[in-house]
Amino acid sequence: MSQRRIIIVGGGMAGLSAAYQLSLTPELRKQYHVTVYQLGWRLGGKCASGRDAQGRNIEHGLHIWFGHYLNAFQMLAEVYQNLPREGAKVELNTLILPQGYTPIGDPDGAKPRVYDVNFPTSKKIGIPGREPADLSIANCLSHAIGRLIDFHDYALGSDSPIVKLDEVSIETIKMRDDPLFPPSRLLGVVTARTCLEIASAWLSHLDEDMISFGRADMELVRRVLQGAAGASCHMTFANTAAGHLFDQALRLAWPLVDGIFDDIVIEQRSIQQMDGEDFRRWLVRHGAEPSLVKQSPMVRALYDTMFQYPDGDIANASYGAGTAVQVLLRALGTYQGAVAWELQAGAGEVIVAPLFEILKQRDVKFRFFHKLTDIRVSSDGRSVDSLHFDVQAIPKCGYEWTVPIGHGLFGWSSQPDWLHLDAPPNGCVDFESFWCNERVDTDVKTRVDDFDDVVLAIPLGAFKKFTGNKSVERPPGPGPGLFSIEEKHEPFDDLYNYSTGFWNMAAKLRLVPSIAVQLWSTRSLAGLGWSGQKPALVSGPNPLDIWADMSQLLRYERRDPPYSLHYLCDVFPSKLYAAPRTSRHAQEMANLLAYLKTLDWLEHKAKFIWPKVMTNGAFDWTVLYDDQDRDDYRRIRAQHVKANISPWDCCVATAAGTSAWRLKTDESGFKHLYLAGTWIDTGFNTECVETAVISGMQAARAIIGAELEIPGERFLHATRQYVSLCDFMRSCAPAPAE
Repeated sequence: MSQRRIIIVGGGMAGLSAAYQLSLTPELRKQYHVTVYQLGWRLGGKCASGRDAQGRNIEHGLHIWFGHYLNAFQMLAEVYQNLPREGAKVELNTLILPQGYTPIGDPDGAKPRVYDVNFPTSKKIGIPGREPADLSIANCLSHAIGRLIDFHDYALGSDSPIVKLDEVSIETIKMRDDPLFPPSRLLGVVTARTCLEIASAWLSHLDEDMISFGRADMELVRRVLQGAAGASCHMTFANTAAGHLFDQALRLAWPLVDGIFDDIVIEQRSIQQMDGEDFRRWLVRHGAEPSLVKQSPMVRALYDTMFQYPDGDIANASYGAGTAVQVLLRALGTYQGAVAWELQAGAGEVIVAPLFEILKQRDVKFRFFHKLTDIRVSSDGRSVDSLHFDVQAIPKCGYEWTVPIGHGLFGWSSQPDWLHLDAPPNGCVDFESFWCNERVDTDVKTRVDDFDDVVLAIPLGAFKKFTGNKSVERPPGPGPGLFSIEEKHEPFDDLYNYSTGFWNMAAKLRLVPSIAVQLWSTRSLAGLGWSGQKPALVSGPNPLDIWADMSQLLRYERRDPPYSLHYLCDVFPSKLYAAPRTSRHAQEMANLLAYLKTLDWLEHKAKFIWPKVMTNGAFDWTVLYDDQDRDDYRRIRAQHVKANISPWDCCVATAAGTSAWRLKTDESGFKHLYLAGTWIDTGFNTECVETAVISGMQAARAIIGAELEIPGERFLHATRQYVSLCDFMRSCAPAPAE
C-alpha cells in the first residue's frame, strides 16, 4: 500500500504537533509520508529561539507554561523519553521547573503596587500530563475554591471574619449529612474559612446530570460565598495588601460561580454563545460590582496574561466570557504540580529542537526556506489543487540546522548560516519578516504529483487580508464573485472566493501585536532592590507589565557578568501589522517605538519593582550590562528589544463576539485542506501553546479518522444534558420560606 502524502505548511507548535501525531507509531509511519514546509531556517513559531553572536538566547517573548497544559507537557515528556542522542541523558525535569511565586501588580496610580501570590506546588505529581486530569465542573470549581482557602490561610492565618449562617443554609447542610459539617459546627456563627470549605465540599458533589445536586444546593453555595465576601469587606485586614487582594477574590468568586451555575449548568449556553459577551460585563451581569471589575488587578491580570487586547490597545480590552471562564477553571482547578512552570533554557532548545530530532528520527521530512505565497483551488472550487512557495534560499551540502548549546542541549542560531547558503544577492535579509520578499526560486506542489492532504498550520496573520471592508459579513454562497476577474490575483484569493467561512474567519478575528524585551544586568536581583522571591509578575508597571527574572538562562550563556537576566513583555498598540507586503520599513519603525517605550519604562517605571536602580533621581544606566561599555541610554543597544508586529508574530485575540467565526480543523470548506493553529476552533480558544498542540492533534485525528478524545477540547462544552427533566422541575419549585 502506498503512503498517503501529507504536507504540513508551518513549523510552529501546531504544525509540529500534527507531524508528531501523524508519525506517532510504526503503523502510522507506514501509512503517512509527512513533510513540513517552513519559511526561514528554524522551527517553533512563537516558541522559536536562537543564539546571537555573543551566545545569548534571543526569544519571541516570555514563555510561561501553565500546569494545565496537559497535552503539551505529555508530548514533551514523550519526546524526552525517546531522544536519540548519544552521551549524557538530558532530563526534562531539570529543564522546566515550577514557578510558585506569581505576584500580581496594580499598575494604576502614581505608585504601582505589587501583591504577593503563591500557589501550592506538589512534587509528587512531577511533570504535568503524566496522569489524567478530572475536567468535570465539580472538580474544577471545588479545587478553584480550594485555592481561595489557601489564599485565606496565607492572608489571614487564623483571623477569619465571622459569618452568621441563615436557617435555610443550615437546613440544606443538615440534609446532606456531611460528616465534615455536623450540626454542632453550624450553631451560632461560623468563619469565612468555613464558608469556603462548605462551598468547596458542595461543589465537589456537582455532577453532569445533577442527580443529587439541585436548586437548594446551588443556592447554598451562593449564600456561603456571598456571606464570606460580605464579612471580609468590613474587616480591618482588608487594608493590608494580602487582605485587600483576598477581599477582591471573595467578591469576584461568587459572581463567577453564580454565572457558571446559570449559564452553563442550568441554561446550558455554549462556550461560543458565552463568548459573545466580554468577561467583565458577564461578571457584572452576575452580580459583581462594576467598580471592582473595572479596577481589580485580578481581572486585569487575566487579560494581561492572555494578551486579550485587540490591536494591542489596552483601552480596547475584550475577552469572550466563555473562554475566560475555561481558562480560569483550568488554571486554578486542574493544574498539576504547579500553576506555572518556567523554562531553564531557551524555548527553541528545551521544546523545539528535541521535537525536531524525534521527527527526523521518524523520517518526517523538512523543507526550510519555503514561504507559502498562495493556495490554488480546483476549478470546481471544492478541493485544494496546488501550493505555491517562494524559495528564499538553498542550503548547501553540509548545512547544520541545529548547533550544540552545551549541557547536552541543541538549538538554533539567531541568523542562518550564511556561508552555507545560496541566498538572494541582497545580503543578510530577514527571512522571517512578513515583508521580506526575497527569493531565489519558486516551488509549486500539486495534489496530483506531490500531496494528498494539506495541513495549513501557518499563523492567521500570514493569510489575513488587511484591505477592504471587514465589518460586514460576506454573503453566503461559494464562487468567484468576491473579486472580479479583472483584479490582480492576490495571495489566498481562491480560499476567500470559494469559502464564505474562511473569508469571515480571517476577516473577523483580531490580531494582537506585542513587545519583547530582554535586559542583561550588572546587578543581581537583590542588587536591583527586589527583596522577594524569584518572581514571574503580571500586571506590573506599564508599558512592560509582565516581568520574570530569567537569570537561570545565564548558565547557558556566560559565566562572567551579567549577573541577572530579565524578560519583560506587553501588548504593543499598533496597526503596523497591516502595512502592505511591499513595505520595507514597518518593522524598523515599530522597533524604534519599542526602544522609546523601553527607555521610558526604565527611566520612570523600573523603580517601582527595582528601587535601587535610581541614582540622584535618575535611572543608573550602568545597571544594564554592555560589553562595549557605552554611555548612558546608549546601553539599551546591548539589550534585546523587538516589536512583534509582523502579522505572523501577532497573537490572536478571543475578543467578545469572534469565537463564532472560528472554523474547526476540518471546516476549511475544501477537501484535503485541514486547519491548525491557535486561530481555529479547538474548543479551548485562547492563545497559548496548549491550544496550538491541541489543534495539531485535531488535524492529525481528522486525517487518520481515529475516534480519539483530546483532553480539554470539550471542557465546559456540554456533551449531554446537565439537568434531567425531573431535576429541572425540582429546580423550578419554590424555595423554602426563610
